[in-house]
Amino acid sequence: MLLVIIDYFCVLIAVLADLVSGLRKAKSRGEKCTSSGLRRSVDKIGRYYLALFSMSIIDVLILASLHCLMESGIDLMPCFPYMTTFGAISLTLIEVKSICERSDEKGDLRMTVTRLLELLTRLNLR
Repeated sequence: MLLVIIDYFCVLIAVLADLVSGLRKAKSRGEKCTSSGLRRSVDKIGRYYLALFSMSIIDVLILASLHCLMESGIDLMPCFPYMTTFGAISLTLIEVKSICERSDEKGDLRMTVTRLLELLTRLNLR
């Protein structure tokens, strides 16, 4: 149980570190902190915890199955929350990668839309 709590806590710390990193990068570029940007972070935490909770449910089912097998004399593998820990490690690594990326490598959606509109405008004029 302690490991599951640590998994959830590490994911929260990783998301908060990404948020702080994003706020610092935005401040250094002179951008304003908007509610939509903060809302995306809250949505991300919700999605991450929903995924972790789903993996925890799978772990509970696996551990219950292993417990039933151990009662019948079959000992297959140790009781460990494999899915939750794997999911927490994966989500934490995603956030670490996000922190390490430069903002110009992330592909700004506004810039992409602007370039697409410029391209469409040029195609219609010629």
